[in-house]
Amino acid sequence: MANGYSNNTTKSKTNQQGKTAPDGYHYMPDGRLMSDAEHYVKFGAEYIINSFDIDYSDIKQSGENRRFVINGSDGATFSMFITNEDNNYYNFETNSFQTNTYTLSNVKITGSSYNNFINFPSVSDADQYNIYLFAKLGTKHANYREARFKDGTLDLNNTTGSNSLLLQKVIYQKLDTSFRIAPASPTSGNDFDSMSVTTEIVTNSFGKSTPKIPFSITSTSASTKAFQINSQPTQNNIYATETRTVADAKDIPGESIYPTVSNTDTVDGAVSGTNKIVMDTNVASKMVVGDRVTVTSTRTTDTVDGTVGGGVKVVMDNNVAGKMRLGDRVTITAGDSQSMIDYFNARLITVAALDPDGDNPKEFSLSFAPGEINDGATLAFESFLNRDTYTVAALNPDGDNPKEFSLSGVPVLSGVLDGVTLSFSNRKNHSFSLDNVEGLSDGMVVTGTNVVANTIIKGYKDSINIGEGTGNSYERILQEKPGLLPNSAATVISRNATTNLVTVTTKGDITFNNQQPFALEEDTINIYAYGREQIRKLTGWDVEITNLKAELTAVTTTTTSAVSASTTVPVASGDGIVEGVSTVSGIGINPAVIDPTVSTINSYSGTTASLILSAAQTLEDGVTLTFGGGGELVTITGDMKVYKTGPAALALYIDLEKFMTATNEAS
Repeated sequence: MANGYSNNTTKSKTNQQGKTAPDGYHYMPDGRLMSDAEHYVKFGAEYIINSFDIDYSDIKQSGENRRFVINGSDGATFSMFITNEDNNYYNFETNSFQTNTYTLSNVKITGSSYNNFINFPSVSDADQYNIYLFAKLGTKHANYREARFKDGTLDLNNTTGSNSLLLQKVIYQKLDTSFRIAPASPTSGNDFDSMSVTTEIVTNSFGKSTPKIPFSITSTSASTKAFQINSQPTQNNIYATETRTVADAKDIPGESIYPTVSNTDTVDGAVSGTNKIVMDTNVASKMVVGDRVTVTSTRTTDTVDGTVGGGVKVVMDNNVAGKMRLGDRVTITAGDSQSMIDYFNARLITVAALDPDGDNPKEFSLSFAPGEINDGATLAFESFLNRDTYTVAALNPDGDNPKEFSLSGVPVLSGVLDGVTLSFSNRKNHSFSLDNVEGLSDGMVVTGTNVVANTIIKGYKDSINIGEGTGNSYERILQEKPGLLPNSAATVISRNATTNLVTVTTKGDITFNNQQPFALEEDTINIYAYGREQIRKLTGWDVEITNLKAELTAVTTTTTSAVSASTTVPVASGDGIVEGVSTVSGIGINPAVIDPTVSTINSYSGTTASLILSAAQTLEDGVTLTFGGGGELVTITGDMKVYKTGPAALALYIDLEKFMTATNEAS
């Protein structure tokens, strides 16, 4: 055997007489001269290329020199060429790209591998390098094993072997990207608003790391506000944020999506064969689209006066107009046989007419004849609005009446709702579909215009405790849904042609700890990822922040006149001083009372102020005083180390609200 083939297919460049075969030919064991091409057609490839190995990670913008190895059998022959996005060819002699075609031709593997280097240059825009490896005559690639991305497209670099002579690979070169870290206050409308900040910026190559880098950032409080530090910051106070778009609400079986009545109003006028209803009040102040509409009094009852002998007309003890309306469902609750009660419960039997003959206000007719009903049987009447689910479809649907709304369906009724009080229950859901669930995880904070306060991503669970109090209890889960439910068939992987950045989006469902209003549909939400792990998952950046420290710059000002044994001290500026918190020190402060407190700030003009201290002082005019405990400038220092640079620029924020407060300088 030779190279895995039987002796009768072994090639030789010389015959037994020592004669050398011409180029492209060889001698067979029986002495025949055969062309290499004929041998390949008749016997197949004699040599094999097993793999092409190189670091496929993205190349730094500044360029890199990368080693590659082609593994194969001794004698395997190949050719290869490399192009960039401008269709220039890599020259292995000059180690640079050129416009003229260049191929590394007919290279024979000696031993079991061939290795070389590729010098990828520095670039000013993103680049792409295509590597083409051809097995030459008599050589083949290893068996083809295909790999694909999540969206089903071919993954060239993780695919091994080839079912043809060509093996293709690709490497991308991205521009350097940066991340910045800055102080921030994510809650709108709080005392940190309008503050000025400084930002620290670090630039690095995609996928690469950095050494530990010290940073220092500052934040200045808003006008008339002063900072107080309540605790020192930690990495869990640092966040990144992205926005996502909500689609439709998703009902979870068993979830009460109309949990409470949010408002009521009275119908003004008859409703006849239409889904439009006019109310006493402007509807915008009473309801929102998606609300469930019900009749406020859910069910009434009355007693049959006289046996019903199988017809549809029934006489009651009281006038029917005060007990029922057209379309109400009729059931029997007591006073009749169980079979008749079950008969009514199993069918939709409704009120067809009130006083059908116009001669008895206590009589009504049923939608069909159910059989004999006992005298004294108790009947219950339930509104069609309570029986079925009708919701608010539109407010002022025609644009001409602010007191009108439309229902999601058309009740076939006439004049039965005039004067009826309707209840409106806001629709609320734990779960919604989302345009992209990639990078999200349970525990991430969610905010938005229509997002309930204190909302996070969290799975839903409805359960009961079986055997509670028996010492042998257990939880039975009735229904549950994870915080994130990706739709694997809805994954899209795209690469930006300019930046080479890859974007992966997967549609799916998101579930929250709090039920959210129906208005969240088609809304934009903000996702906040706190701490190293959540930030890594959301952004692709792995950043460690350590040695965090927050310090306030001490406030100094001067007295504007002399003080003699008085607690009242006039100063040139009250900025940064906090009532009941700030302490004061300086030349002349009574040494018997160490750092007295500022009890009150009077006559604060935004600059000058009159301070009331906790102890009387005697001070000269123009004395410099220093105040601790509060301030207008906070400096936050720490160290940051990037373990992996993400695909796009990153903004990190230190949430000041987690460890500081900003209060009025004078209350």
